[in-house]
Amino acid sequence: MKLSALLCGALAPTLLIAQAPAENPQALVAKYAALLKQYPQMLKDDQQRKAHIPNKDTVEGISVRIAHEARPEIRQVLMMARHFMLDAMAPDRAKLPTEAINYTSTLGTAWELELAGQITPDSPALELVALHQPGYLGFIAWHASGGGYIDQSESAAATKAFAFFDKVFEVHPSRTVKTLALTSAMELASRPRMIPEVEGYLARLEAFEPGHPAVAQYRKWLVQAREADKSAPRVGNRLPAFKLQNLDKPSETLTPATFKGKYLLLDFWATWCGPCKGELPFVHKAYAKFHPAGLEMLSISWDKKAEDIVKFRKDPAHPMPWRHAFPQGKLAEELNNTFQVRGIPHVLLIGPDGKILETVENLRGEKLEETLRKYMKPKA
Repeated sequence: MKLSALLCGALAPTLLIAQAPAENPQALVAKYAALLKQYPQMLKDDQQRKAHIPNKDTVEGISVRIAHEARPEIRQVLMMARHFMLDAMAPDRAKLPTEAINYTSTLGTAWELELAGQITPDSPALELVALHQPGYLGFIAWHASGGGYIDQSESAAATKAFAFFDKVFEVHPSRTVKTLALTSAMELASRPRMIPEVEGYLARLEAFEPGHPAVAQYRKWLVQAREADKSAPRVGNRLPAFKLQNLDKPSETLTPATFKGKYLLLDFWATWCGPCKGELPFVHKAYAKFHPAGLEMLSISWDKKAEDIVKFRKDPAHPMPWRHAFPQGKLAEELNNTFQVRGIPHVLLIGPDGKILETVENLRGEKLEETLRKYMKPKA
């Protein structure tokens, strides 16, 4: 086939997209905010979607535009719009086979992380976030910090995330986005119950936007949090109460009393969580050495289905031969709130007297065995 014919055929639409004049960021934000509002309904009627969405504004068309767009502010808006479209198109993962769930979860998370790493605090793309999915700003801030995917403590990642929110508030031209940065920072701080941080952001929000609904919401939260903080899951406090069913032996109810007189490693995890799986070689090694010395373990899963855990553990590489629990629905939500779980892996070490000895910062990677040696003599 001659090159001219090829260009006039298969490649012509792509070249036209690539050479089309770029819109300004605010126009793109307004256009995609309107499109995304209609998008879920359009997905139900494929003919309507094809008839009403120009080729350049499909996921494929946006991808081509991203590849040929040199201006960062335009690229970021396009990337955000594409992500929201893909998210709307995603099937109900709970209905997929396990292999498909793992694939879509891994791929989706990788794309989201790549996006989070490229969004700058002054990006017009954050206006699209504010209009379409405000809660996504917290995801961007957390993963722009590296989250749980680089070698750092959870508190170090949180510090970077708060710095991102602060920078958004400082440099972004949109008042709506500035307000969202403050409320998102409070939401992040509230999950592990960081009372001084919430107080600080609340004071800033009251000064900047005194009538915002979050002001009353977090005033009430502070009253409740100060009371709950007396029994927070932190070093020196007792292990909070829980009642869970043993996944392997449903007749056994697991409570703190189950582990009385033993050291307990309490681990929140999931089979789809890359960092959690990365910790397993260290955890298996530590369990083999310290279980004979009195170490017990309880893994609490964030998976969608119990079958995923069972299948995962059938692999000889990670049998996880300790107790497991799979709380669901309201019970899972209450448990996460009680233990102030912001992300996974989230690990606690509890002593024989039921008091918390160590938190996640000292219980990951090589540090796990080092920390356990402070309390137990390992198997020779």
